[in-house]
Amino acid sequence: MRIVLPLLANNKIAFLFGAEDRGLTNEDLKYCQHRSVIPTTGFSSLNLAQAVAIHCYEIFHTVVHEQKDVAPKAKLASSHEVEKMYHYVEDSLHKIGFLQKKNHTYYMRNIRQFLGRMELKSKETKLIRAICRQLLKEPP
Repeated sequence: MRIVLPLLANNKIAFLFGAEDRGLTNEDLKYCQHRSVIPTTGFSSLNLAQAVAIHCYEIFHTVVHEQKDVAPKAKLASSHEVEKMYHYVEDSLHKIGFLQKKNHTYYMRNIRQFLGRMELKSKETKLIRAICRQLLKEPP
C-alpha cells in the first residue's frame, strides 16, 4: 500500500479484484499499473471478501500510521490517455515490423508493464503519441 498512498492526493485510483475461482485474466491485468499479491501460506486462495478486507485494512493502516511521512506524487495520466498512447505505440510497432502475429501479445504485455512502471504524466503520454504519429505519418 506504500505505492498507493502517495497517489491518493492527486489521482483517481481503483482496485480491481478478480473472480474467486480464477482471479484476473491477462486481459484484465493489462489495464493494471500495479499489482498486489496476498501471501496465503498453506492456502491456495482467499475468497473475494477476505481479499477486499485485507486491502482495506492495509490502506487504513498505512494512511493512519504513515500519511504524515509521505510526499504526494504529481497527477498521473488518466487511463484513457494511457490507453490512447498504447494504441499509437502498437500501431507504430506494427508499421515498422516489430510486432507480428506470433509475438504481438508477448511484446505488448511487456511494453505495457515497462511503461506502466514509469508512472507517466499526461504530457509524457502526449509526447509518446506525437513520436508515434511521426512514425505513422499522421498530422498532429
